[in-house]
Amino acid sequence: MFPFMLYLNSVRFKARIQIFILFILTTLFVFQQTISAATDEVVHAGISPQTIPNANINDALAAIKAWISDTAKERGVKATFKLNIIKSPSQMRDGLENQQLDIVNTSTDNVLHLDLSNDTIFAGLPEDSSQPRYVLVAHRDSAINHVKELKHAKVTIPHGDFMQLAEIWFETVLQEQVQSTMASYLGQITKSENFCKAGMQVFFKQIDAAVMTKKALENLCAHNPQLEEDLTVISESIPLLPVILIIRASWQSPLRQDIEEILSELHTKPRGKKVLEVFHCSHLEKQPITALKPTLSMLRKYNAAQQKSEEQK
Repeated sequence: MFPFMLYLNSVRFKARIQIFILFILTTLFVFQQTISAATDEVVHAGISPQTIPNANINDALAAIKAWISDTAKERGVKATFKLNIIKSPSQMRDGLENQQLDIVNTSTDNVLHLDLSNDTIFAGLPEDSSQPRYVLVAHRDSAINHVKELKHAKVTIPHGDFMQLAEIWFETVLQEQVQSTMASYLGQITKSENFCKAGMQVFFKQIDAAVMTKKALENLCAHNPQLEEDLTVISESIPLLPVILIIRASWQSPLRQDIEEILSELHTKPRGKKVLEVFHCSHLEKQPITALKPTLSMLRKYNAAQQKSEEQK
């Protein structure tokens, strides 16, 4: 009997130990879940002012914060979102490299300063999902049929949707075709309030040429057939991505999938549409990083020409 009792006691002891260990593990799990539920993750987002054309920055931030708060509650996302205005490319670069920024919304000319390891980006696009193109427009009756004929000309670049890279593109065109800059080649560069005013200025020959998006020109001509007859395109860009949103590649939060889904579905919600209006785009579309190649190629040409010009001074 005695050996059997020892064996029985040993079995009971092991069982108690296992139950005790299980209790400890369960307690730790529940405690961890309680802490996670009580503590919201802080998500840091940076917004470049260039992505909010013609908008009051404080009003824009208020609209975005309201949308974020409502959307997070709807989806049960436990997070606190901190919004920062990015004042310079170096601030954006440092914020991403030091993991102080998780999401950035920026005009693409800032991207060359970043060490991107992303597989994807979110592109801000118009309703038809096409990448914007820029056009240089002149009057058919003018003597301007080529970029070379803009010597001493008066050119306007209007404010408008997706115009963040318009001036850089036009500068690149001049660098490639006349080996000069806007400042030294043109007679005058002005800023128009909008596409319509710029188009009418060319139509009435108040200025020699205007830079605008191809879609804006098509819309102007659709509303006024006379413009279609009298305006001619003397240069056109490749498709470009002026505005993008980047989620830091190293940010591997459990919230990442929720955030990506929220961004992709922005245009399907009334408040989301309001936010997109602030950024003057119809929707955000997730695309492979390779979609940026044509835009980055144009920006590299521009930077190389700028550097060469500085060296020659």
